[in-house]
Amino acid sequence: MEKVRVIELGSNISAPLVGEILADLGMEVIKVEPPPFGDDRRRVKPEINGISIYFASTNRGKKSVVINLKSEEGYEIFKKLVKTADVIVTNYRPSALRKLGVDYESVKRINSKIIYCSITGFGNFTEEADRPAYDTIILALSGLMDMTGEENPVKFATSISDITTGLLATVMVLWALNKGGPAFIDVPMIYTQFYLTLEDAYMYLNTGKVPKRMGSAHRYLVPYQAFKVVDGYIYVAVFNDEQYLRLCKALNREDLCKFDTLQKRIENRDYIINELEGVFEKNTREYWVELLGKADVPVAPILNLEEAFKRYGNRLVYESDGVKYVNFPVNITSNRSKAPKLGEHTKEVLLELGYSEEDVNRLAEKGIIMLI
Repeated sequence: MEKVRVIELGSNISAPLVGEILADLGMEVIKVEPPPFGDDRRRVKPEINGISIYFASTNRGKKSVVINLKSEEGYEIFKKLVKTADVIVTNYRPSALRKLGVDYESVKRINSKIIYCSITGFGNFTEEADRPAYDTIILALSGLMDMTGEENPVKFATSISDITTGLLATVMVLWALNKGGPAFIDVPMIYTQFYLTLEDAYMYLNTGKVPKRMGSAHRYLVPYQAFKVVDGYIYVAVFNDEQYLRLCKALNREDLCKFDTLQKRIENRDYIINELEGVFEKNTREYWVELLGKADVPVAPILNLEEAFKRYGNRLVYESDGVKYVNFPVNITSNRSKAPKLGEHTKEVLLELGYSEEDVNRLAEKGIIMLI
């Protein structure tokens, strides 16, 4: 298979994450950025050797080309680039794409085989197509934020709607590549979050009951939540009756075995949890993990990020130009790509498109492109 060329017209997380994954999978990803600053994430501090750590997290393995698409000569460069491309991924607003002439209808006139993936907050074909869509706005509107937290709703620890939208968009790009294109892929963030609600959506749709916030607890399983211990927290995840009975015996609380069905445990949730909290608060994470582990009860210490990396994450981490990166997590290879500096590959790509050294220098002097 010939090398797949992807053009990324993206900023922040969702589209750049698609580009990063495709680069991890061996595709050539050309990130087309506007002068003078490029992707907004480049300006988020701190920086190491001129690269924003925030930017680096979603831009490994790409080539950065800076083109002023608002100029006639810049647009001509883009057209030549599109003719060599297989995929375009973007999360810019549809109206901005149309204004620049880089929307799907314009692009497919240049390359009829293009696979075009457009990520928006609410879908390209809705009245809200141009509405700004940040992660937390989508979480608030999808019902997920209302289900998350304890007394008050909270955001997820990471930009979960951006990330999961990027993952699903990547799936669709791979599907289109396998199909052979052309394709227009419309990825609305709001719908990806409804998709994530899974059993909660099905419960609401089929029973009419709106899910309540449960903190760390599971809505449909008991006990399935975090418990405070002497030196932090553990998470106990009892999925079935057999595990529950093993838990009770391991804790020397056979009196709780009478709640031997899930229905009984749900009906007596508050009593069971209160009793277990009184037991767990008397010893350490290590003690409980060892004891319950021997009893084959699903349990884990709740680790902070430093502890998690020390225990499991170091195999994923590598360093390039002073920046530490997290590698692609599936079938981990020796890939050691890095995030590009702004305009790092402009000259390389333009020379490949047939521009001469003199052309490149002239375009740079006019501000059509940017070199480093």
